[in-house]
Amino acid sequence: MRMVVGLHGVSLVAKNDSGMLALKSWQLLGTEQGFQSIESALRQVFGSERLLELSFNSKLCALSSAASTLVPRRLFDPHNLEQYFKLLLRAGEERTYGYEKLEAFDCYLVWAAETSLTRLCGQYFPSENIHHLAASLLRAYHAMAPIDGYAVYANLRGQQVQVFVFERRNLVFFNTFNFAKPADLLYYILLAYKQFDLDPLVIPLTLSGTLEEDSDIFRLLLRYVRPMRFPPLPTGFQVPDGAKSIPAHYWFDLASV
Repeated sequence: MRMVVGLHGVSLVAKNDSGMLALKSWQLLGTEQGFQSIESALRQVFGSERLLELSFNSKLCALSSAASTLVPRRLFDPHNLEQYFKLLLRAGEERTYGYEKLEAFDCYLVWAAETSLTRLCGQYFPSENIHHLAASLLRAYHAMAPIDGYAVYANLRGQQVQVFVFERRNLVFFNTFNFAKPADLLYYILLAYKQFDLDPLVIPLTLSGTLEEDSDIFRLLLRYVRPMRFPPLPTGFQVPDGAKSIPAHYWFDLASV
């Protein structure tokens, strides 16, 4: 079983030896109020999903929180994780911190999430099985990044986007942005191109997540960034016929956990 949990939605996939048991998604309308704005809806999702009560050989939960950063190995201190967020987060809120080692990048991904959210996930997943979505995406994009030139990737969940830039498979940019309007999303993506003096009409943008081709966001991006493409799903992740109406790229982050 794999789950992705965040303020903008929940995704779940469960499989056994015979194949896929379930592939589900719930959209939530998270706001700047954080976990409080979706607590009731999220608890309803967890409480009504019977699959969470079953035993699996492997159960992982990936948190999709905006507060994450990369720390070089030589500067990493596992005993003082909050220091990496002093300039990023408001003081006074109760948070849980975690980290994951990223061997391919010689660094650690450090993340923070509201304690109420991690406590809820902890009722269904062991603490050692709760990770951060960005780590899964970093590994997935690194595996498909070209050995020559630049590659730009963006994953959307609701009104949150994570942007990644690789140069010859080396990670040179990663950030998470919340956006209210399509124009804001366009700005953040073009900002990554501008920072490395990349031509958005030459270097492709690979998009994944909750994005529909028949949407204002997609049409706006297509005016300024070409070519755009969607990543293939990992080998072995087969979308069942009942979910074929949803674009395959919608499940890319879940399939990468």
